[in-house]
Amino acid sequence: MSAFTCGRAVMCMAVAFTVSACSAGPGASTPAVPAAAADSVTQALDTAPDAGTSVRALFKRFSYHVDAAKAPSWIMGFVAAGEAQGGVPCISCVNGASTGDNIGLTGPGNYVPTGATWQYSIAYTNVALKGKCTLAWAIMSGNKKVDAFSAKVTLTQEGGFVLYALNRGRPKYSGTATLTGRVTCGKISQTAQAPMFFQ
Repeated sequence: MSAFTCGRAVMCMAVAFTVSACSAGPGASTPAVPAAAADSVTQALDTAPDAGTSVRALFKRFSYHVDAAKAPSWIMGFVAAGEAQGGVPCISCVNGASTGDNIGLTGPGNYVPTGATWQYSIAYTNVALKGKCTLAWAIMSGNKKVDAFSAKVTLTQEGGFVLYALNRGRPKYSGTATLTGRVTCGKISQTAQAPMFFQ
């Protein structure tokens, strides 16, 4: 049985796994964003159209007991970007790792060359959530929206780590930017950010 289902035009793959300490937890620092730019980011995320492309979605159950009564129902992990390639993301696929609690991603490529297709990932910990979530990505240069896209998923199983990735063509833009990933489940939203540069 799948751990979740995905919306229209989205391909899903569910895999059982346990998470390693790869994600930035609560208190992790993100780039400072001025208030006007933060409003622009929120607007870009709120209006991000469905990506209309395949999303690789992976889920792995915890191998340890979680006291869901004392934790939030889900916790944002990270947003990442890198060159699009087959086979990633993947779970328990890092050669030489001492346990199966690992993930494989495309190399962290925050410098995007001309003509490239890039892979954008979002990960979060699903402690005790079943229901619909919206994943949204926004690439901003100050108040200017460079690109924005989203995907909808429905979680049918709780107690694990969730990792999504999708491939996207390079926007027509050159210069510095900030990638923001946001997960919204019910009325709760959490974000993570990473700096980028487009050749």
